[in-house]
Amino acid sequence: MSESASSDQRVHRAAEAGYTANADGYVRGRPDYPPEVADWLSGTLGLASGKTVVDLGAGTGKFTPRLVQTSARVIAVEPVDTMRAKLAAALPAVQAFKGDAQHISLDDASVDAVVCAQSFHWFAHADALNEIFRILKPGGTLGLVWNVRDARVPWVAKLDAT
Repeated sequence: MSESASSDQRVHRAAEAGYTANADGYVRGRPDYPPEVADWLSGTLGLASGKTVVDLGAGTGKFTPRLVQTSARVIAVEPVDTMRAKLAAALPAVQAFKGDAQHISLDDASVDAVVCAQSFHWFAHADALNEIFRILKPGGTLGLVWNVRDARVPWVAKLDAT
């Protein structure tokens, strides 16, 4: 099996086990996202007041504050209970729902954008895409975000070499 979950498996076993056992480590170990991503969220994805965005595979909410900064209504969807609990504690104003990329408990054509930050590789298959496009309004957008290590920084290059 590849890194992604198969279409009949709702949450990848490695993701569920690892994130359930170590949500605190995830919060401490993952880098933040640069503030400049707000320009992309607003300019390219059109997020603003009056819009609704889903943070799919939201985890502990590491990226969620960047979505909140756009003034859009933010709905976080996360299948792992311990991760979702960290998000809810850190960002009580954000709606956080249990769900996964194949089963999002929202109405058809109900959101303006879906953003997957560091999560899309866990569910990059047709069933997930069909569900994402089901909840998007006509003309809605899907945004995929990753942090990438900058190996031009000496200590990062050294870390990558080990």
